[in-house]
Amino acid sequence: MRLTTLLGKTLRQPPADAHLPSHQLLVRAGYARTLKAGMFASLPLGQRTLCRMQALVRRELSSLGGQEIRTPTLPDADPTAMLVRLVRREVDSYRQLPVLLFQMTSVSTPQPGSRGGLFGASERPFVEIHAFGSADLAIEQQVLAAIERILVSCDVSAVWAGPSDGRRRAFFAHPSGDADLVRCPDCGYAAERSWAMTLWPDPPDEPELPTEDIATPGCNTIASLAEFLDIPAARTLKMVFYSVEGEVTCVVIRGDRTVDEAKLARVLGTEWYYASLEDELAAVGAVGGYASPIGLDTSRVRVVADPSVHSGRNFVSGANRPDYHIKNVNAPRDFVPGEWANLALIEPGDPCPRCGTALEVEAAFALADSMAPAPCKPGAEYLDKEGRAQPLWMAGWRLDLGRLMAAVVEKHHDDYGIVWPVDCAPFDVHIVALDIRKEAVAAQVEALYHQLRADGFSVLYDDRDASAGVKFNDADLIGIPLRLTVSKRSAKEDRFEAKWRDSAERLKVDGEGLAAELARLRGHESFIL
Repeated sequence: MRLTTLLGKTLRQPPADAHLPSHQLLVRAGYARTLKAGMFASLPLGQRTLCRMQALVRRELSSLGGQEIRTPTLPDADPTAMLVRLVRREVDSYRQLPVLLFQMTSVSTPQPGSRGGLFGASERPFVEIHAFGSADLAIEQQVLAAIERILVSCDVSAVWAGPSDGRRRAFFAHPSGDADLVRCPDCGYAAERSWAMTLWPDPPDEPELPTEDIATPGCNTIASLAEFLDIPAARTLKMVFYSVEGEVTCVVIRGDRTVDEAKLARVLGTEWYYASLEDELAAVGAVGGYASPIGLDTSRVRVVADPSVHSGRNFVSGANRPDYHIKNVNAPRDFVPGEWANLALIEPGDPCPRCGTALEVEAAFALADSMAPAPCKPGAEYLDKEGRAQPLWMAGWRLDLGRLMAAVVEKHHDDYGIVWPVDCAPFDVHIVALDIRKEAVAAQVEALYHQLRADGFSVLYDDRDASAGVKFNDADLIGIPLRLTVSKRSAKEDRFEAKWRDSAERLKVDGEGLAAELARLRGHESFIL
């Protein structure tokens, strides 16, 4: 590809709305253009990078016997159900199993991230993968390993977190991430924050004391109560009331902890909940700011307790009357929750549920996810060796190639531009021609350009009539792995200057030396365009 014919100019300054390096550099280097907030056009350089990534996917999945398909996108249609119906028509015998299918598609996000750059694009390219077989889908681990090899080829580190409701996700840690990842630095435990758990300490070795009503004027918050009694908030119980269509749920949690809204939504079975109104509290016997699990009308309120309640003894809770609390409240002696559920928001420093080490919480972007094997819906069957009908199972995976591209740039860039790993770069070689008006230079660079292409290399050839500084700056910005410079000196000495984008060293190479540098490219098996 000659640079004079390539659609997409390099820019000296990033767009004003670009906050992440990947957004800034991909726009500046001519890989993408912002159409409006959250919407991006992919220019030829961006499309070539995407095609490289898709080729990595095809290479890995084809090695597992994967077959590429394409299904239409229909409004209001369930694409998974459509695929199951297709497979049900085509697969009827155990001899055909397992079946591994994948397709290149795109996913639209109703509310794109305003500050996430290409991570938060309204539409992103994906690869969807589905495996069909018996209940023991052995290919599951092979597909996960293939996705991991794709990430390794792009030199991006991801952490698989889960399981969570049968789904695991691969996260790329980033300060601007739109998800929270909880990790243990010692044992490797990892989970999305809304699914993470902690190891609550055992209650202190002290006797359960008799309950006692105490006056606490004006102490209608945990902070004011703890200050008034000169105790830590962890020695109090917090009651939080939520309603769904008038049905009230009381959450009991240790006073120093916060209810995780995502966990709460799963317990309530909906995200459409609200803080209970005063008349709803009165109807179940609770008083706002002074509520207690003791004395509630359990026929009209659902009481759910967080395991943090097990971590202490002799708590202080409300007394269900204004300006009074109860000392020495213990479960199950004084109240028995209708159910227990993990509802606390995990905080940095909480003990790991596996090993007890302090957990870390960091922002991250999800790059991939997987769904555990389950019977197909709608139901599908196949005939086993004995001719008996057996339920067909399915597992699924998705890899976000748009976010993967952004993640590569976030990890691989310097002060001058992008530094593409070989396996996902849009071109293998960037030829920079200086003194191009010289006949000897023009002859040498044209011969080199055509020879490299004949040898199977993808080449970006800067044939512009521009200064050396502009050409070198653009080469660094675009980030092709190997740069070859042709000039009147190289034409005279029959040698080239070779420079790898990830190295400051400039090599003077003859034909044999150039062959050695090109062999490094071939070692990556990336010649797929």
